[in-house]
Order: sequence, then C-alpha cells, then structure tokens
Amino acid sequence: MARASVLFIVIILIAGMTGCAPAVQYSLTVTSTEGGKVTVPGEGTFSCYGGRGIILMAAPRTGYHFVNWTGDVSTIADVNSAQTTITMCADYSITANFEKSVGGWCFIATAAYDTPMAREIGILRDFRDKYLLTNALGRGLVDIYYRTSPPIARLITEHPGLKPLVKTGLVPLLAMCSMLIDIAP
Repeated sequence: MARASVLFIVIILIAGMTGCAPAVQYSLTVTSTEGGKVTVPGEGTFSCYGGRGIILMAAPRTGYHFVNWTGDVSTIADVNSAQTTITMCADYSITANFEKSVGGWCFIATAAYDTPMAREIGILRDFRDKYLLTNALGRGLVDIYYRTSPPIARLITEHPGLKPLVKTGLVPLLAMCSMLIDIAP
C-alpha cells in the first residue's frame, strides 16, 4: 500500500512540474481580425485536453497578410507564424491578426515595374491565388514573403538602376507561373 501511495505522489509531482494537467479539459477561444481567418482548428470555442499541442493555421484574404497571434500566447510555439501550435495548460483566448498589404502581394515586382497593374504582376497574383494560398506550405511562403519583401521593394524604389536586374531575375519565375496557370484546369 505504501508503494502505491509513493507512486501516486510521484505521478502527481511529475504532472505538476509539467505545468499542464493532461486529464483536465480547457477552453480555447479563437478569433481573427479583418483580413483573414483561422482555418485550423477554425474560429470559435473548442474543448481541449491539457498538455496537448493544438495546431493553429491562419490564412489571409487577398490583399492582406498575417501579422501575429495575440492574447494568451505564452504557450504558442511561434506567435509570428501563421502555422504554429499552442499547448493547452489553461483556458486561452487568442486572435490571429492580419493587416492590409500595401501595394498588393507583389511588393518587389511592383517596385520593379513601377505599377501594380503590370501584366507580369497579374500573373504572379494568379499564381498566388491558384497555387500558394490553397495549401499550408504555400500560405507559409506567402507569409514569409509579406514579412521580408517590403524592405527589398524600398531598396529597388530608391535605386532605380536595380529595376532592370530585378525584371530579368523575375523572367524564369514568370515563365513558370504562366505555364502552371495556363495548364490549370
């Protein structure tokens, strides 16, 4: 009997040290700002067991980009990633935040072509909409692009001599995107 009591105490202590009681159910309330939505697990309030990692995936609408997760974010693996996890250790309320993208998706191409209306930019937007935003990997790549490309676009705008180089560099990408868009069902 004494061994069973000691074993029970050890289990309780280990569970207490992890910070999350696995047998307890917690509530996860998920919302989003204008410009996108949480696709996994969705939006609303969900019941989750303690200690479990819950996958979070947020998707921006066209013309917006993911910014970060806010609220009860202490156990979110990466608050700046649209695809991450949250470990349930208490009741949490979190929000996926989106911002309107200035100049649309193609910051770099817009800087190189001096207009968001260029035919080449339309090809890149179509590719984004038909291929990248339809899957988790593509949405992640778009998210990274939204975070890293504005300074590059500013550099191109400030140094007009870079525009012909960037246009030349975009030729293979534009050819691939055009081909994939044309053969899409």
